[in-house]
Amino acid sequence: MAAKSSTYKNPSRELGNLVSRSAQNKSSSSRGAQTMEELLANVGYTPKGLSAGETVTGTVVEITPKTLVLDIGAKSEGLVIEREFEAARAYIKTLKAGDKVEAIVTTPEAEGGYTLLSLRETGEEFIWKTLEDKQKEGEELEAKVENATRGGLTVTIMGVEGFVPSSHLGGDLSQNPIGAVGKNVTVRVIEIDREKKRVVASEKAVSEREFLQKQAEALGKIKNGEKFVGRVAKIANFGIFVEVVKDEIPVEGLVHLSEIAWGRSAEPTELYVEGDEVEVVVIGKENNKLALSIKQLQEDPWAEAILKYEKDSQVTGKVTKVGDFGVFVELEPGVEGLIRTEKIPPERKFAEGEEVKVIIDEIDEKNKKLSLSPVLTSVPVGYR
Repeated sequence: MAAKSSTYKNPSRELGNLVSRSAQNKSSSSRGAQTMEELLANVGYTPKGLSAGETVTGTVVEITPKTLVLDIGAKSEGLVIEREFEAARAYIKTLKAGDKVEAIVTTPEAEGGYTLLSLRETGEEFIWKTLEDKQKEGEELEAKVENATRGGLTVTIMGVEGFVPSSHLGGDLSQNPIGAVGKNVTVRVIEIDREKKRVVASEKAVSEREFLQKQAEALGKIKNGEKFVGRVAKIANFGIFVEVVKDEIPVEGLVHLSEIAWGRSAEPTELYVEGDEVEVVVIGKENNKLALSIKQLQEDPWAEAILKYEKDSQVTGKVTKVGDFGVFVELEPGVEGLIRTEKIPPERKFAEGEEVKVIIDEIDEKNKKLSLSPVLTSVPVGYR
């Protein structure tokens, strides 16, 4: 692409003409030949002395497929070429002859007398601002797929490295992501982090926009407390994703690990497999997903525990966890207490699964917590 202005005058070239005319006018003078400095002084021009790293303002003279030519008011024109041109290509595509741009001097005087320049900083700011605007407006962008991984696609968007998670791949692309390597896909930006220079995009938001719109409408109709029989779609260490259906549209929600059972539950992978049917109740909405619960369809064991257990009573429980703050003891499913470290004699050691006798020191009904002490079977070392 070449862009030139028919009315634009290049000061560097005009300077040459002026110097030439001045030299001709003085040729018959008694002073004889003049130095270049004197000739420049006669036309009222003082060239800039540039240094590497200096910021200059230039005017676009010409754009070719591999070079940007700028008039920077020096004795020669400034060029953006090779790697610097490629780094700012997205920005350069928006320029035209006569535009003003800021550039950084990389080489004050290269071969041929030209000044070499960089537009990296200006170009980067332009790219990030454009990406942020596109995200805000929900506009689509082209992304080149560089690689396919288990987690999704690594892509390049306007020269910036980006990522499209597997959960944001739609249609055929989700079934064969590796087939997209080397091709362009249309995406929407969903997350930007300038500091980490990270962009997260969604292909599904483009290829399945109509379905996602219907899904959003179905999600908006679901109320807290609504019950569903759903299907386990995915299992993670922090919970299970369950797909439920509203108005014939599937909507996904998360049953967090803490919402699976009232007591300490096993790992989700030990309790469920994909495809299992589970009954859930809606307890909220987060990031356009449902927050679901299984345990809240069951009676809270604390309701009876408050009536059953009394302060200073001795009970038997099972050690569920030994941590930095003390030992957690389960009296029954969903009813757990803590023996704080300072209440445990130095010589007393606990192991998970061990059955122990404890005394209930405090009952916190509001926060559903018990404060416990171990029943001592012998006099502690150093006790008087």
